[in-house]
Amino acid sequence: MRRAPLSALTAVLVSTAAGAQTPPVSAPYQSQTQPGARSGGGTVDDVALWVNPTNPGASRLFTSDRNNGLFAYSLDGTEVQGITEGASTSVDVVYGFPVGDGVTQALVLSANPTLSGLVPYVVDSTPDAGGGLTRLSPTAATLDVGVSYGTVRLSRGADGTFQAFGGLAGGGFRQLELTPTDGGVTATLVREINTGIVTGIVVDPSQRAVYVAQQGQGLYRYGAGADAGIEGQQVAPLGDGGLSSIGRLTLYESSGADGYLVVSDPNANAFVVLDRRTLGRVGAFQLTQDGGTDGVEQSRGVVAYPGALGAGFPEGLFVAHDGQSSSTLGDNLKLASWGSVARAFTPPLAIAQQTDGGTGDGGTGDGGTGRDGGGGIVIGPDNPGGNGDGTDGGCGCSSTSVPAAAMLGLLAMALWGRRRRS
Repeated sequence: MRRAPLSALTAVLVSTAAGAQTPPVSAPYQSQTQPGARSGGGTVDDVALWVNPTNPGASRLFTSDRNNGLFAYSLDGTEVQGITEGASTSVDVVYGFPVGDGVTQALVLSANPTLSGLVPYVVDSTPDAGGGLTRLSPTAATLDVGVSYGTVRLSRGADGTFQAFGGLAGGGFRQLELTPTDGGVTATLVREINTGIVTGIVVDPSQRAVYVAQQGQGLYRYGAGADAGIEGQQVAPLGDGGLSSIGRLTLYESSGADGYLVVSDPNANAFVVLDRRTLGRVGAFQLTQDGGTDGVEQSRGVVAYPGALGAGFPEGLFVAHDGQSSSTLGDNLKLASWGSVARAFTPPLAIAQQTDGGTGDGGTGDGGTGRDGGGGIVIGPDNPGGNGDGTDGGCGCSSTSVPAAAMLGLLAMALWGRRRRS
């Protein structure tokens, strides 16, 4: 049998690998926010989700507005609260923060350039309050005062400590340990890493990693523990995996270790989906109305949640900021069922098994285990992908996509076979 020349085989393999970079699929969103007179206007920078523990359908979306402050929305898109204590460039939520007398509440941090630091709030989940934000205490000081942050993300450590990861406005990021103190909170710097401008951060508990989006460079991975060192690994450079730019990040957890890292690509008006275990590119999607109208553009904030959120979102939620909404003549949030996003792909993406209930943080006890929106995730002290004993934790940190890696493997086998025959 006549064998194909190696050059031809190489061309086929490279063509197949390139074909894995398919164009974005289109997924529908089902609702959008209607900004009030004080919010919107092209100045929304971030979004976070607070899950109501007793009534998930009454959960809240918090937006940071660089000109106006913090705003809260119900899941039907109605603005329900505005807090104008200066500007806000980022916002996130963590569950189960002790506020005294055995009571815990969801803690919210706002990166506030006006007050030059991180401003703490709590979410009141009582039925009358309806998920309203209030300052942690009337005298709660700005955290890490004198430092300007462009993004902030919260998490829970494996030892129960509360952690804040903040991207500095001038470049680099900090890791802070948050400690409840006399009804307030203090922040202790535990690690600082020099990087470029940080546009997005997300923490993955199963991989014990923090992923950092660096402007003009791509996606980097660091150990999430305070003692994990300052060395990171680039796992998705710009131009690789279909990324033309990189913005905010979010994590979709379909199970304890499975799911997706979703990366906003503002220049392409798309969201790139990476496999949570391998970081290989799964595909990309765009959010549009039926017929492709009023699609999400220049997105600056994303959040994903795998649990059921009432009758409106029984298959989980994906939210994206739309920087140019033709419907509201400004910017707003577009809300999509995760199920709709998942089924836009062939084969479909995973959809988490749905259970009733929220984060488990009802305001007392030891708090909940919030699955996303920044809150309640557990991180360990280990280096990226480690199991704590020096063994590999199963993370493939190659920036090559899974299909491309397979093709390269076949090419290597072909080269090896040719050498043996010669």
